[in-house]
Amino acid sequence: MSEQCVFCGHKHLSSKTTRYIYQKNEQMLVVEHVPCLECMFCGERYFDALVLEKIENDYQAITDRQRQPLRVMQVAVEDFASLSL
Repeated sequence: MSEQCVFCGHKHLSSKTTRYIYQKNEQMLVVEHVPCLECMFCGERYFDALVLEKIENDYQAITDRQRQPLRVMQVAVEDFASLSL
């Protein structure tokens, strides 16, 4: 990975962990503590391809019922146009 943010050009990226939401069609997998690099200026996050591949494989194993997720959570869904200002 580059040590410069391709979004804002800032040169200070920091190793962090974050929550990653993988979505395919109408299904989602929320993965906690995912390693990434984060731009200290704009907050853009960068993930290693192997990390994303691991998440995709885990998603597939869960949807194929080869393994159970750690937990299941309920998520509210709203359309932006219906939100009150």
